[in-house]
Amino acid sequence: MAKGWRGLLEEESEHQWVAISGFFVFIILGAIAIQGTSSLPGVDYRSNGLEAVDGRVMDIVYGDSGSYTAMVLADEGGVIFHYDEQGEVMDISADYEDVLGMTFMTQLHDGSIVVSPSNNTLEVIPVYSETLQRTVIDLNEDEASFDILDVAEQPNGDAYHWLMVTDEGSKSSLRGFGDIAAPLQPVPIAILGATVTSAMVNNDGYEWNMVEALDEGTWVATGLMANSFGTDENSPATPIKHPVIGLISWSSELTAPMLTYVEEIDQGDIHSLIKLENGSLIAAGTDTAVHIALDGTMTEIQVASESAARDEKGAVWFFAGEGSTSVVRMTEGVAEKMPLARPLPLNVEVSGVSNEVIYAHGMDDSGEPGTYSIDTMAIGSIESGRGFLNFIFFTASSVVMGVMLWTAFSRMRQNQ
Repeated sequence: MAKGWRGLLEEESEHQWVAISGFFVFIILGAIAIQGTSSLPGVDYRSNGLEAVDGRVMDIVYGDSGSYTAMVLADEGGVIFHYDEQGEVMDISADYEDVLGMTFMTQLHDGSIVVSPSNNTLEVIPVYSETLQRTVIDLNEDEASFDILDVAEQPNGDAYHWLMVTDEGSKSSLRGFGDIAAPLQPVPIAILGATVTSAMVNNDGYEWNMVEALDEGTWVATGLMANSFGTDENSPATPIKHPVIGLISWSSELTAPMLTYVEEIDQGDIHSLIKLENGSLIAAGTDTAVHIALDGTMTEIQVASESAARDEKGAVWFFAGEGSTSVVRMTEGVAEKMPLARPLPLNVEVSGVSNEVIYAHGMDDSGEPGTYSIDTMAIGSIESGRGFLNFIFFTASSVVMGVMLWTAFSRMRQNQ
């Protein structure tokens, strides 16, 4: 190829123009071919929830080397199990009366999972321990009865604090729990002396459901509030509820948490609070997303989604509803729409990341569970169609340009 191209360049001027024109045609055709293979590579779909236990995935926490802890609605009912690095499955829900009544599974700093099987109770499950010795934490110190809806963890010096979203019966609130010593295991020693705060009081009208740590002593809670100036068209007596994001201040086990600021969102629901590498948060919702900086500054991002997850490189992936033709990947604050070769085959309800693969679990249009996965390493790699064409295009262009430069240099030497 290089010899023939050099021969053309050494002919009369009209042949040289043919060669140059051919090179430009090659560039245009290469660009069209690369654009034609721009759909997202590394995508896979299987028509079951999880390989270990088939069913609807209600919640899942991924660990290292493909391990995970999952809450699944299977044929026999709700079940929580741990799938370890060797592929062994451990059922950890046999002692729970109401698995589906649990609203969260939070992974702690040492890999343990904390859940709330009943009112006023937390249970720490060391899923990576051979003994799997669970610890029940009774929080009924002041005889108040509350259900725990979510838990977040934050370092506090050499120890840790937990902030809990609670259902107090007539309203929702937040309570703190700390100090919790590190290391966490054994839990009974780590929580020795830890106390529960009273409920946050300045939160009338809010229904909190999720919480996540932001900066030292600052937390973010999401939920709903009733708009007293609007009503549901189908029920004029029912106020319209819309999402809110609240900044919570709490750093001392001696005082109750305090709501310091509330950001109201026009519509939709907030389904995920995602912690970024720099410690800031993304509140992803069905109508929009909001970036929450470490100083509490909130910036709206025009990305709607049904589920979202952060990959191991720090990018956040947003999944829209079934039938959507793209997913959105946001890297360093810049959102990029990634076209799909085929429409998304399921409504994504839960998503997570393990070994640089994003797993999205949900239900298809027939009500059957499915799992959609994206290999983040395949994007731009030579194994993908776009990556292969990029390689061919770069190689061929380099050869052509090299021959042209060599010919021009040779002509310059001959003319001296």
